[in-house]
Order: sequence, then C-alpha cells, then structure tokens
Amino acid sequence: MTVISMTNVGLRKHGKDLLKDINWKVEKGQTWAILGLNGSGKTTLLKLIMAEFFPTSGKISVLGQEFGATDITEIRQKIGIVSGFITDRLSLQMGAEHAVLTGKYKSSILYKEYGEKELEEARQMLISLDGQHLLGRRLYDLSQGEKQLVLIARSLMENPEILILDEATVGLDLFAREKLLRQIDRISDLENAPTVLYVTHHAEEITASMKHIILLKKGEIVAQGEKQDIISEKTLADFFDNKVSIIPIDDDRFFIKPEIE
Repeated sequence: MTVISMTNVGLRKHGKDLLKDINWKVEKGQTWAILGLNGSGKTTLLKLIMAEFFPTSGKISVLGQEFGATDITEIRQKIGIVSGFITDRLSLQMGAEHAVLTGKYKSSILYKEYGEKELEEARQMLISLDGQHLLGRRLYDLSQGEKQLVLIARSLMENPEILILDEATVGLDLFAREKLLRQIDRISDLENAPTVLYVTHHAEEITASMKHIILLKKGEIVAQGEKQDIISEKTLADFFDNKVSIIPIDDDRFFIKPEIE
C-alpha cells in the first residue's frame, strides 16, 4: 500500500521555488531517511506531507487521500511528529508516563479522565522502546535524550500511520545520540509499526532500520531509493558538490568524510 505519493510536485512562495519536480512514493511500513544540508527543503517537504502547505503544481496523496479532494483534518490525525517544539508545551512537573499518555489525547495536558489501564498502556510503550528506566521520573529530571525518547513514545500512543522524526538527535551528546538511535530502531519491531520518516543532515545517523534514502538538495530530489543503491562516493560527491570518502561504521551504517583540498 502506498502511503505517500507525490507526482511532479512543486511549491513556490514569494517568487521562489522551494520544491521542484518532486516525484516520490513511500510504501506502508518502510523507513526513509531524508538527508539534506541546511536549506535543502526538508522542513518544507514535511509541511507538504502534513498538509500545512499545499503544492502549487503536481499531485499529492497521503494515506490514500488526494490533496484538494478530501478533508485534510483526517490526514493530520494519522500523522505523528517528534520535534523540539513539543517539549516546550509539556509541564516539566509531569511524570514520564503521564507525558507519554498525553499523546493518546493529542494534547499537552491530561484533560480527560484516565485510570490505571491507560497509564499502564503508556508505561508499556516506554518499555517497548527500552525506556523502562524513565518510569516514575519527572520531565525536569530527564536528560535531553531521555526527553526525546518520551516524545517518541508519546507520538506512538496516537497509533499514527506515519511517524515523522525531525532532527530527533539535535542537542544530544555522542553517547545519548547513539542510545536514542538504537531505541528508534526498535520502532520497526513494534506491532502495527508506522511508516517512519527520519529527517537529518548527518549521514551517520542513518541506521540499520532505515532501508531507503532521499537526497534532497535545493528543493529537488537528486537521488532516492534503497540505501545500498544510494550510498556511493560518486552519488554523494555529486550531492555535496565535493569529493567525499565513505567510512563504514558497521555493516549498516557509515560516516561521510569531506575531502577538502
């Protein structure tokens, strides 16, 4: 099943092309890494998917709903997003499992009655992502990486069909980043796992579960497909406009080293 389809999509604002000739299909259950430098159009692409922007040309269909011919509210309800702005909306006095539970109600507060059953559901979601050590702790007591894990668990409480992780490791130190990336990999093992879009400008964050990659540059997709077909020194050198070396980290991950003359 195709969950995202874009055909000849363009977006123009204030006389400037933000996205040009985007052709892309995402199938249910896939995990895509969207790789691009600052200003490449990653955020704009996300806003199209979430129906915050509408294309000026081409066709978009998300979860079987074609833009311009359906109620976009229904689409937004089925997309979860993890981004830094959400943390600011949650009270730091809130317990980790209570913060996770707010995702069930798509709110930053628990405005509905809940009981032990609902809290246990939130606890199990944290445990499924290897976050059992966060149970019973308040947000003010958590590290940045731990808060990010809470946000991911929170987003999964919505049972989204698409989950967007937007620069999920920003601000994390080396060890916290690696731990969070391992926890993100566990999402694909969940029952009814969502289709995941992982947005980054650091190639070394593309983990084993991220089997597909888009290379986005100046609002255009310059390469897309399965990871093993995209990761080559020639493709990446063309993408970065600079000679690079690919340094393997392990069988499924790599580091890109710029060859600066």
